[in-house]
Amino acid sequence: MFREKDNVIRKIIYHKKLFDSFKNVYLFGSIVDEKKIPNDIDLLLIYEDFSDELLLDVDKINIIFDQLYGLSFDLTVLSEREEDESCFISRLNSNYLQIK
Repeated sequence: MFREKDNVIRKIIYHKKLFDSFKNVYLFGSIVDEKKIPNDIDLLLIYEDFSDELLLDVDKINIIFDQLYGLSFDLTVLSEREEDESCFISRLNSNYLQIK
């Protein structure tokens, strides 16, 4: 199980260029919890400024990971302000891995 999770993380890091439009990227949920078997991959994408390029990059991320690896991704996309207001990261209780 750990090896499979490590492979998923390696694949995400390998495609790190896909996340250039985002200020920060976090992997969270069952994929980073040693006691759980993941049924999807949760990513938090945080951006500074909204743009059309950002939307295209979200689509690219979904397409590439689905087509190349058959992984089901649950993408949460927030502005820095939205993340601050929602305290999303702090609610993860340090159960995340910062990719970028």
